[in-house]
Amino acid sequence: MLHETERKGAGMKPTEEQGQIADRAASLKRGDVLKVIAFAGAGKTTTLKMCAKRRSDRGMYLAFNKAIADEAKQKLGTTKCGASTMHSLAYGAMRDLMGQPARINARSLMDTGLIEKHRPPMIKGWGSYRVAAAVVRTMVAFANSADDDILPKHAVEALVDSVGDPDFLISDDAKMKAEEAIRFLVTPLTEIAIDYWVKCIEDGAYSHDMYLKMLDLDEGIRQDAFGRLRYLMIDEAQDINPVQRSIVMKTGLPVIAVGDPYQQIYSWRGAENALTLMEGEELYLTQSFRFGEEMAEIARHTLMTRPDGGPSQRLVGLGPGDPAAHTGPKGAIICRTNIGMLDEAMKCLNSGHPVHVDKMDELLADAQSAQALFEGRMNDITSPELRQFNNWDQFEMAAEEGGDPAFNKLVRLVRTRRVREVEELGRRHEKKPDGARLLVCTGHRSKGLEFPAVMMGGDWADVEQLKKRHAKAVEKSEKHVTAANEEFNLLYVAFTRSMLRLRGHREILFPEQDPNMDPRGDPRDEDRDARPA
Repeated sequence: MLHETERKGAGMKPTEEQGQIADRAASLKRGDVLKVIAFAGAGKTTTLKMCAKRRSDRGMYLAFNKAIADEAKQKLGTTKCGASTMHSLAYGAMRDLMGQPARINARSLMDTGLIEKHRPPMIKGWGSYRVAAAVVRTMVAFANSADDDILPKHAVEALVDSVGDPDFLISDDAKMKAEEAIRFLVTPLTEIAIDYWVKCIEDGAYSHDMYLKMLDLDEGIRQDAFGRLRYLMIDEAQDINPVQRSIVMKTGLPVIAVGDPYQQIYSWRGAENALTLMEGEELYLTQSFRFGEEMAEIARHTLMTRPDGGPSQRLVGLGPGDPAAHTGPKGAIICRTNIGMLDEAMKCLNSGHPVHVDKMDELLADAQSAQALFEGRMNDITSPELRQFNNWDQFEMAAEEGGDPAFNKLVRLVRTRRVREVEELGRRHEKKPDGARLLVCTGHRSKGLEFPAVMMGGDWADVEQLKKRHAKAVEKSEKHVTAANEEFNLLYVAFTRSMLRLRGHREILFPEQDPNMDPRGDPRDEDRDARPA
């Protein structure tokens, strides 16, 4: 869906900031990096199109996902710049070597006999399946890194994900178990991961993580993918991972990296803010076409609540965009969690307000598969991730010991007997988003979208709670601090999806105020005053 801010931005005279960025992009030489810090709704795609038009050579726009790449491909159609995801480029270069991507998981590793061959030490709580899962996590940690070899630090990362960091665990028992696992398992995990990686390559079995890593490791494959290009444009540069940054920098091509450090929300899956790690000139897009000054003030205040005080640059509202031209749902209820999304969607349906629930088919398939596993109905399991388990106890143990958030949510749905609610929601919600006036989604899924009206779900922590979490994170590690900062970023992302009307933000930003002073509004109310504050 073409964003209204981009439509409006495309039809207007370029701002001084946009013109400056396009001029600088045109003069970039091999090895140069231009970093564009773009606030929410600031017309970054329009700006990148200007950059592509100013260059006469062939380039590539690297997008965060396929939907964004497809949309960008249409917008850049009159230029010599293509659009793709990094994985798509990697797959194109690797297709002849690998065929279809392989599913690499704990079960596929256990079938190779490598666990028995290496005979890792017997540690209480560490059966073959858990060891195999940690080996696979070790391989993923390596594949997402900028390193050339599988190293013990990748096994440590996998173990910390599973048992926690012993330096910051409070319980003496948990600390002792974590230290024991790291002391005895790092070496065998590393050795098994190396052997399994080699076996997968010999068999031509590459997971998505693995074939992307080959772009980083093999200069010939990298040349096949990038050899015809003369520059790269990277979208959402605040959320790429180390291997993607390494691949881009190894090409030696001129790079235009665009993103917003305050919309960094994916460090939990290994992403990093490349805008701070790439050396180069910085320019800014501070003027939002999405919303006006009232919404901009909310966004500025949200950024100021961050423990670091937020950016020194001032976000300015030039909008709002054109709500009349907006396609799809006119309003969104944005939640923090999938469970919160389920609660809000059921409230809407029970109140007679039709909604479309984001990713409903996947949520339903996973929930029903988890229920089938719980009841021992193995033939009814349709989720590929759950088919690898032989019984519910094995799955519940993997969720508890492996720390997978998705698995834990499914366990919670089954244990709280809410799968029937998910099924009811699947039957009653609007199947197509364009046919619904309301979309219910999570903050992470809302990124890149916009709506005339937004309401915050009831499962968000307020800023005072976030500040307390941040203070505790400072006592732990930089990783914990990054995660705590991203909770503030996620609020900023969710708030700035609104073009005109935002509700539920005051309870989050000003929790000490009497809620009766600001009754909670609702995008379902079409007659309510359109002002956002």
